[in-house]
Amino acid sequence: MILATEVLGNTHTETYLLQDLEKDYLELDWFDLDKGVLRRTTVAGREIGFKNNQSKPLKTGDVLYVQHDFCVVVRVVPCPCLFIKPRNSLEMAKICFDIGNRHVPIAIQSADQIVVAYEAPLHHRFQKQGYIVEQREAVLEQLKTLKIHQWTRKTKFKVTLSKNVNESIIDLATNQ
Repeated sequence: MILATEVLGNTHTETYLLQDLEKDYLELDWFDLDKGVLRRTTVAGREIGFKNNQSKPLKTGDVLYVQHDFCVVVRVVPCPCLFIKPRNSLEMAKICFDIGNRHVPIAIQSADQIVVAYEAPLHHRFQKQGYIVEQREAVLEQLKTLKIHQWTRKTKFKVTLSKNVNESIIDLATNQ
């Protein structure tokens, strides 16, 4: 078994280092990218154990292991996703609030598109509420999702809502 404890680089930024090596891919689902310990089999059948000492989520192209003739590279596999297109900023806020109440990681790809991993109840709810929802396969990267695991009393902020959503303010207070 191959043992690895850190990301050695990324094929997207350091292509010249790995040109002559066989690339063996470790295919991972989006929810496996921030796990501290993984034990999986690569596409070529090599068993690899990875302990993430850097505590950073993995991403597509991360190199976990380099040998004289091959390297092990992370590849995130596509999964069923919901693409929700709010018509305005108020719909954006309502949709994000609804998704957040279900503790589902959310990816905001642009000002007019939200992406979440497919969940049938969410899909039906958003369709019933009249939102523009599309289901298709996509790659979700952990670095592009927002997650809140816990609330802490050390975090203090005040949200001021006005009649016009564009004038709403989030005031981050200093921690005391």
